Amino acid sequence: MHVLVVEDNPDTRELLQQALKNAGHVVYQALCVHDALRLSRMHPNIDVVMVDVHPGHRPSNVEVAQEMQRQLPNGHCVLASGDWDTLESSCMKDMTVLRKPYGKSDLLRALERCAARFGIAETRKIHA
Repeated sequence: MHVLVVEDNPDTRELLQQALKNAGHVVYQALCVHDALRLSRMHPNIDVVMVDVHPGHRPSNVEVAQEMQRQLPNGHCVLASGDWDTLESSCMKDMTVLRKPYGKSDLLRALERCAARFGIAETRKIHA
C-alpha cells in the first residue's frame, strides 16, 4: 500500500515511517496540512492517509483528510487521536479510527482494517 503520514512531530513521523516501511508499505511524509495536500496531488496512487488529529487546529485535520479523500481516487483515511470524543463526533463513516496511545501492531491492524473495508490490495499480510 501507498501511505501518506500526516504528523507534525518529527520523531513520531519517523517512527511511523519505519514501522510502515518495515511492513512493506510505500510511505510519504507530510508535516503540515499544506504539505499533505501538495503530496496528495503529486501522488494520486496514495491508498491510505494516516492523519494525527489535533483538536482546535484550523482547518481541522479531519477536514484535511476529507479533502484528500476527494482528491485521491482510491484514498482512504486512518484518523489517530488521544481525544476520543473528538474522533467519535467528527469522523466520517468511511474513515478508520486509531486511538492513542497505540503501538506498532495497533497501527498495522488499523491499516489492515482500512484495506479490508475498502478492498485495497495489500502486498503483504500483517502479522501482529
